[in-house]
Amino acid sequence: MEMSSGYFKLLTASVLGTVLMSGCAAHHEHVVVAPSGAVIVTERPPPAQHEVRPVAPGPNYFWVHGYWSYHNARWLWVPGQWEARPRPGVAWVSGHWSRTEGGWFWTPGHWD
Repeated sequence: MEMSSGYFKLLTASVLGTVLMSGCAAHHEHVVVAPSGAVIVTERPPPAQHEVRPVAPGPNYFWVHGYWSYHNARWLWVPGQWEARPRPGVAWVSGHWSRTEGGWFWTPGHWD
């Protein structure tokens, strides 16, 4: 019995599509919610990306470095940006990932 060319193409596309989609459905969640409510990621964050800092928009601006965020089971780079200093005398404290029991947690940056 011979298979027609159209039937063979349809069968091949169907099998290939099933294989590809099964890979999309299987993902691992690397997040644990601690009793404190903090989100702990079990994967180490990637190294920081190199960013080209554009010229500041004014004298009262501070460069806030980019950082890695973990969302929907993947790392996303949040690019750096210039932030206006909210009032004289305050300093920016950078956000950072810290190692803890069971993984890594993010401490957001803030003005102090």
